[in-house]
Amino acid sequence: MLDTLANLSRDDTLFECARVNIIVTGAGADDPLGRQQKLLNRLLKTQDIDQINAFARAYGARPPIVFFRGQMLELMRWVARHCRNLSGDGTTYADPNTRRNFVKAALIAGMLWSYRIYGTRLKRDGNIEIRRNRAMGAFRKAMEESNFTPNLARILGRGLLLFTEYLPRRYPAFDAEFGAASNLTIDQFLTCAAALGCYMIVDNPQGPLFVAHTVAAATSYNAEFQSYLEREAQVPNRLATTLWDDFAKVGYKYLRQRTVMITGDGRGIILDPCFFCDRITIGPLFHLVSNGAGKNANEIFGAFGLAFEDYARDILRRIYPTRPGLVDRLHCNVEGKNAASQAFEIDAVLDDARKVIIFEMKACFLREDAILDERSEKFLDHVREKYGATAKKGERGKGVAQLARIIGAIARREWSDASTGCADATTIYPVLVTHDSRMDTPALGKFLTDEFTKLLGTVPALPRIEPLIIMTVDDLEDIEVSTDNFSVAELLGEYSHDCPDRMRSLHNFIKYSPNYQAKMLANVTLTEKATELLAQVQGRLFSSDLGNSEA
Repeated sequence: MLDTLANLSRDDTLFECARVNIIVTGAGADDPLGRQQKLLNRLLKTQDIDQINAFARAYGARPPIVFFRGQMLELMRWVARHCRNLSGDGTTYADPNTRRNFVKAALIAGMLWSYRIYGTRLKRDGNIEIRRNRAMGAFRKAMEESNFTPNLARILGRGLLLFTEYLPRRYPAFDAEFGAASNLTIDQFLTCAAALGCYMIVDNPQGPLFVAHTVAAATSYNAEFQSYLEREAQVPNRLATTLWDDFAKVGYKYLRQRTVMITGDGRGIILDPCFFCDRITIGPLFHLVSNGAGKNANEIFGAFGLAFEDYARDILRRIYPTRPGLVDRLHCNVEGKNAASQAFEIDAVLDDARKVIIFEMKACFLREDAILDERSEKFLDHVREKYGATAKKGERGKGVAQLARIIGAIARREWSDASTGCADATTIYPVLVTHDSRMDTPALGKFLTDEFTKLLGTVPALPRIEPLIIMTVDDLEDIEVSTDNFSVAELLGEYSHDCPDRMRSLHNFIKYSPNYQAKMLANVTLTEKATELLAQVQGRLFSSDLGNSEA
């Protein structure tokens, strides 16, 4: 690796890593092979591409995936640490030998990434449950570092709703504290992020590079945009430490915080589209915590959790609105008690004839150091701590544990409310709605389902209690408008029939089911909010009388 990197100029190569990352991961149509072909055509000569395809055919493989996100992040680390700027930096990738050396370094980085993520976690000793549990953290991290960027309209719409409407209701000091931490209003922050987000669209004709001092330079928003970059960008020299120091513990924490790179001559690029999207959907929250503007991190995260519950419940309410003269099928914030007089509150209950769906919403953040800890049990305990029940003194059960307590009380007839349909239910679906989209990782649903079953304890045969269902916020947003084509109960029933062990996530069931994939529609609410935000961007940063080239 070091021998190969000696031939590459640091800044040019960091830009190339980011460009490849955007092409392979960035916003746009999900076309894996088309994106790979685009990169191969850009970086290699025909004979090299033929050699790669011949290698794949020799092993019976489909067209190979040569580039992926985790590989590019790994290569960025090595380039930032071990490369130096060579003569001609800025134009070095005009040389085909430089491009070929880049591909060689990328292939090596892919192997190094694989060693770090998987290590010995896929070894065959032990029974299937031991092996699955040992690999779960690696599966989670591998999925996280190899998926596409979420739909940009979804991200912009969600960020705008959460931070301009929902969180301020639950945390009234949010606007003032965010302003003190960032020197921007939340409206200004999201406007700047939306403007920059256009540079991570794969087929953007302007390309992924921008010049920092000319974006918005001729508009009244120049000061705000420069203030945004001061807090969201970093220089190449800094990457040499932020991508290495204490990496086993914090991972890409500092890249998550500053996802944009700007060189001394003003060239800029988004280093990682996925982390950039996170800055829109959760970044403002961490501005408060990391900058010390918030008085209490637990209070802030607690308020965000409540805001997410409100957000998820409102999606359900738009699916099942209250209509005068009709029975209300959706019931929110329902209170009850079990036989031990333990009080509980159901986030939402959906009554679908004699099928009842119990929703619990959770917005939790898993720690980086727990995911790939050598002791696999540490990761599982951390998941229990965030989404279930632990043996820690004073820790209350969350998520899965709450669902088990609620549904156990309903099934054993310790509590019922005729108005919710629970008293007459013949089938109950427990659904955990998560803000963390990566909770759909293979085997994680199975693990939490087993935890739910243990916590549920002994219950009568009727009503039938289906295994736990993990529904990510992406799934819920996708379902909202799509229920013109099917009911939520219908979807969950077919998923339970086809995937009873929950090894396949609800997300993948929908994505790879010809029946449901064709029925999924874009979320209108998020699209409208994103359009509203982008119109704001156009008016503030891209003045119509200047022309796009100057702006």
